[in-house]
Amino acid sequence: MKWLTAARKATQRFLNSQRCRIHRGSSRHVFGASNALAWSKHDQMHSLSLYSGHFYSTSTVLNATESSQRFQDGKKIQNEVKKVDIEIISRETIKPSSPTPEHLRTYNFCIIDQYMYDIYTPLILFLPNTDKASVTDVLTKRSKHLKEALSKILTRFYPVAGKVKDNLRIECNDEGISYTEARVNETLQDFLDHPDDERVRGLIPESFFSIESLKGNCLLGIQVNIFKCGGIGLSTSVSHKIFDGHIYFMFMNAWAAAARGSPQIVSPSFVASKIFPTNPHLEYSVPSKLRTTKRLSTKRFVFDSTALALLKAQPVASASSANPPTRTEAISALIWKTAANAASKVRPFGPQSPHALLSMVNLRTRASPPFPKESIGNLVDAAGAICFPSEHLDLPTMMGEVRESIAKLNSDFIESLKGENGHETFNVILRKINQLADMIGEGDFVFSTSLLNSGVYELDFGWGKPIWFYMMNAGFARFLTLNDTLKGGGVEAIVTLAPDEMEIFECDPELLSYAIVNPSPLVFIR
Repeated sequence: MKWLTAARKATQRFLNSQRCRIHRGSSRHVFGASNALAWSKHDQMHSLSLYSGHFYSTSTVLNATESSQRFQDGKKIQNEVKKVDIEIISRETIKPSSPTPEHLRTYNFCIIDQYMYDIYTPLILFLPNTDKASVTDVLTKRSKHLKEALSKILTRFYPVAGKVKDNLRIECNDEGISYTEARVNETLQDFLDHPDDERVRGLIPESFFSIESLKGNCLLGIQVNIFKCGGIGLSTSVSHKIFDGHIYFMFMNAWAAAARGSPQIVSPSFVASKIFPTNPHLEYSVPSKLRTTKRLSTKRFVFDSTALALLKAQPVASASSANPPTRTEAISALIWKTAANAASKVRPFGPQSPHALLSMVNLRTRASPPFPKESIGNLVDAAGAICFPSEHLDLPTMMGEVRESIAKLNSDFIESLKGENGHETFNVILRKINQLADMIGEGDFVFSTSLLNSGVYELDFGWGKPIWFYMMNAGFARFLTLNDTLKGGGVEAIVTLAPDEMEIFECDPELLSYAIVNPSPLVFIR
């Protein structure tokens, strides 16, 4: 069995090294490498055409003035990334189906909401037209049905239909949420053949992915993108002032249940502000250093079940447990190690120069007793771990660092955060985060979030489940998102780095012995 494992890793290293050789020799233009996940006849025929001079870019450039111009052999290559041909059909505001009672007209944030970044997080579900409904029916019946169901659930999620008044509260005035309908001039299959991050961003509601304050603006923007085949890209931009990942999925479950007429009632709990009351005199905030408006590069790295088994066979150098690594621990540590190595190749790291991993952790299930799973708001905290790139970086040790950092967010720690007595603990936490930000150089960190085991692929609005789910970076300088794959128990890691770091990162031999770069999500439905 060892020879089979070695052969698999060697073969994958060779294929990816060829890809990187092409990558380096063509000024960052990447040939569409053949898909190692699913070699159907269609895949093989498609890959042959890629060696006849056609190429596409897998890099994401958030600076619009730069995105249309790249260089190869000293010449400009225009429109390297195919733009999304999209037509906005309508824009409207969806309000709750019944007014919010007067005594609920103010929603108080919890203290974590209070200091949470004032940003929108863009996410999107791709839903196929499984019953071959006409595009006209999708435009009229399905979209109308989505709006009606949305209006109903907003009566229960009433703060979402309000406006942020200040850092302490939402004014629940029922002004509603932004709802846009658009037509996309291509099929869903064509779009998902090579889903570049920049193209996916073309399906996000306008004005809902900026870094401007959301005060006075809608807390939620929705865009229903209807493809030529009748498939839908259901995109949402959610305010991080009230939505963490857990609440996003709860909201989408409630919407889906209402849309398919399910008797299941999903209602949020509003206890967060009672557990963690706000502090108008909070001394610290989260450091702005973690965010950026600079040019970024985002790519996807998919770990199939075989690769995960090999990765999880690594020991974890941790005193807290002898258990093998979880998917989150294993992949986060590998991505972190690779990112730290890449950073050390583009700028110097001294013996005391750290590189950090900040992992977002859901506190609901870690409290004793657990918080209600329907608790709305940001019931999360960041677990911090550091390494020193000037030293040898050992994967088992880094897995242990990830595990130890998360283990510290236990029930005793959460208890220390509760009530007004917890205000000082929060100040200490924020002070330490700011001290860490001062210690690390610009960009010497990875901000990580895991959406694994979310159940996203079980969402059903009445005409079929999603075939792909994707979360976009809201503007963090270095970012990692972990998502489940549709089938096969795999994991999709979406990584954002500076472009010069990404060039090194994506060709790392150890990473490529486990991960496949930018495969089409369609391989998971064949």
